[in-house]
Amino acid sequence: MNYEFLDYVACFITGMVILILELTSFRLFAPYFGNSSYVIGVLINTTLLALAIGYLIGGYTADKFKSNKLPYLIILGVDVYLAIIFLFYPNILKAMSTLSVILGAFLSVTIMFFIPVVFLAFIPPYLIKILSINKRIGIVSGKIFSISTLGSIVGGVLTTFVFIPSLGSRFTFLIPIIILLIIAVIGLIRLNKLFLLCTFLLIIPLISKPKLTNSQIIFQTESGYNTIYVVNDSKSLFLKLNNNEGFHSKSIDPKTGLTNSLYDYFLIPQILINANQTLVLGNGAGTMMSQISYFFDTHIDGVEIDPKLTEIGKDYFGLDLTNDKLGIFYEDARTFLIKNNKKYDIINIDIYSGSAYVPFHVVTVEFFKLVNESLNEGGVLVINMPHYSIGTPLGHHYLNTVTKVFPNSYIYGHILYAFKSNIDKSTIIKKFEDTKTSNALDGVIKKFLSGFKNVDLQSFNDIFLDDFAPIEKMTFDIKKE
Repeated sequence: MNYEFLDYVACFITGMVILILELTSFRLFAPYFGNSSYVIGVLINTTLLALAIGYLIGGYTADKFKSNKLPYLIILGVDVYLAIIFLFYPNILKAMSTLSVILGAFLSVTIMFFIPVVFLAFIPPYLIKILSINKRIGIVSGKIFSISTLGSIVGGVLTTFVFIPSLGSRFTFLIPIIILLIIAVIGLIRLNKLFLLCTFLLIIPLISKPKLTNSQIIFQTESGYNTIYVVNDSKSLFLKLNNNEGFHSKSIDPKTGLTNSLYDYFLIPQILINANQTLVLGNGAGTMMSQISYFFDTHIDGVEIDPKLTEIGKDYFGLDLTNDKLGIFYEDARTFLIKNNKKYDIINIDIYSGSAYVPFHVVTVEFFKLVNESLNEGGVLVINMPHYSIGTPLGHHYLNTVTKVFPNSYIYGHILYAFKSNIDKSTIIKKFEDTKTSNALDGVIKKFLSGFKNVDLQSFNDIFLDDFAPIEKMTFDIKKE
């Protein structure tokens, strides 16, 4: 056997596995800690620390102890560790999720991946010493780190575009375990054959589909963007994403057309104006689209970055795209607006990733200017903002940002209504009094009229801009309270 070639293959594999584990950790952690920059920062920096320690230990050990078998024994040990973690990682994450986001994510990644990454990073510098005997160390070290980096690139590309979208995070986590086991067995083929055969038995308990952890979850899957759940609470179906906080679609009562939730209050502008064109940014499984089309004859464009959510909308939430007045665009909300030349009467925004965190580029003044440009005169912007209480710094900044672009704004509960043109409260009340609606909508209107109020801009300084929008820090501060 050409062990020099195998050593280079081992470097490629270890680099590949490190990237697979790092990228998979983002998806494994999302249902428990969300996917904010805090969580991503913890995962990346903990991985970098593990790499630094591994490189140092590998180089130091190579000067003290030389063995062609040691790298493969270490790979086998890492494989056993990861196999054990694979069996228990949901329990680890669930236990740590009771802590703060940063501490919980840090302890979880330390327990699950810190030791494996340290010892995988041990391999390249150790093999440099082994392979550079009677050779130029510069050439060998260049090859080793080049091959290891290529392995990381391959691991990153496959995980991002193939493994997670096609197999999900659980089976993506299983792939490194299988690969490491194979390379370890090949490298240790001279050892006891029975011992090596027994290590293959590690895989048997791992290859199984995970059971749903909550009896209310009737379906769960993963896409390139989200961990997705459909939950049945015996009365309604809910679409939940990632950390299972809040909901992103809800089944509609076929008798009334209502959801008895926030979605009902997105109907208010439809009642107020005769909308010909409506846009939904953050379409989810299509509740808003389906409900509006139930009551009103308007063309509705939905923008949703995750195509999988539309499939779930069709399967579970009654989304019917055979209606030629409904259209879906699979794109980021802001890039859609940048390219959009169409004008809308109403734009609805409901963009969350399964938690309170919202991408910063859809909460800034620059974003809302794009929204304003996409509205007809007399148009209305409606925003779901459940985590943005008026009394918090986050709510204060967010409302100031919107009202800087849309000075004429009102709020009911956690729904913000921003008008492109001036319209006072008495005019809104008068329009509802003069409008005939179905009995189902009468109750929604009555509640709205009893509780909606003006939003006044308090400070031109306290706003979100593309240049500075610390929305994640503010959200994190709220979640700590």
